Parts: sequence; C-alpha cells; structure tokens
Amino acid sequence: MPVFLQKNLNAETLLAVWHIQESKEQLLDLLGKNLSEESQNLRLNSANALHYLASRVVLCELFKNQEITLTKNAQNKPSLWINKKEWNISITHSHEFAAIIITPTGKIGIDIEQINSRISRVKHKFLNQTELDFAGSENQIEEQTLIWSAKETLYKIYSLKELDFKLNLFIKPFQISSQGQFQGIINKNTFHQECTIQYLKIQNYFLTYSYKP
Repeated sequence: MPVFLQKNLNAETLLAVWHIQESKEQLLDLLGKNLSEESQNLRLNSANALHYLASRVVLCELFKNQEITLTKNAQNKPSLWINKKEWNISITHSHEFAAIIITPTGKIGIDIEQINSRISRVKHKFLNQTELDFAGSENQIEEQTLIWSAKETLYKIYSLKELDFKLNLFIKPFQISSQGQFQGIINKNTFHQECTIQYLKIQNYFLTYSYKP
C-alpha cells in the first residue's frame, strides 16, 4: 500500500509511516534499486525482515529516482544520504507499522509502540516515582505505553546508548489525548537536554517523535 501517513514537520523535516500489509516478497518488489546499504542481505534474512523492508520502502517511495544510501555508526545509529547529501534519520517499527523521521540538521528521534496491558507488569523498571504518581495506576495502560515510547524517542536522540530509562530519562506530567505533546528530559552525567515530545495515536498504537532543527 502507499505511505500510510506523511507529515512535513517543517520545511526540511519529514515524518512518514508505513502500514505493513504486504508479504516479504511484495515489499521486496517495492524496494527501489536506488537504495544501497551494506547490511541489506543480512537484514533480509533476519526475523524482522518485514520491518526492515517497510522502513526502506518508505524511503524509496518518498525519494523515487534519487540515490539513497544508509549506513550505521559504532553505536548502531543510522545515517542517510540522498543524492550524496547527508540527512539525520531515526527509524522505528512495531508489529504492523514502520516509521521514519528525517532532517538534514538537528537531533531527531521516533518510536511507535502497540498499546498492551503487559506494559503494566514492567512499569517499575522504567517509571520513576513522579511518573508512577501520575501514570502508575493499573488502568493507565495508555499513559504507561506513551511514556515508554517517549523514553525510546529520547534514547534515540541521545544516541550514545548506556541510558537508564528510570534514572536518566524523565517525562513531565501530561493529560493524555489522541494527540498532543509534553516535555521530556535527558540527564546523563554532564549531558542535560529538555525535548518536546509530540505524540499521535494510530489505531492501537502510540507514535512519539521529537525534533530540534
């Protein structure tokens, strides 16, 4: 199917979501010959090949007939080149969705999570006391899922790994809706950054993203 959702966040920042309804073979047919990536053959044989392909098909759909190259650094952070111009990119997937956010400059992060009651079983592993106070009840599955997704987005913005979701990532209290925004904080040693997290409910999922041009 075509791109499920596409948003121009500003003149140079683009977000796109793909709803995976295709087989691996169908996605391979949609994958453009204009995309190159060193680990492509390895990823095509992995357990998450559908997610991998969907996130790359999105790029091919958005940038048809343009030269696309993807690489990863030592921290497994991806980088994107379009016609030899470098872009920052963040990629996410969950079950039947894959999504990307790209911008030529600035820090970005994106995550999508399926809303599931199982999140409540592990809430004490990623919610600090302030977060438990406003989103820790047994019936607050959506709030807990949204906080988990937001912290995944913050983790990608930091991009250096070795973050404790409970000790280094903080979400300020918010009132949940089908879409909106709230503030998140990354605090690790001498690194401190506050980010605006945007969110959108898509069917039974929450999509979170943040960008700082």
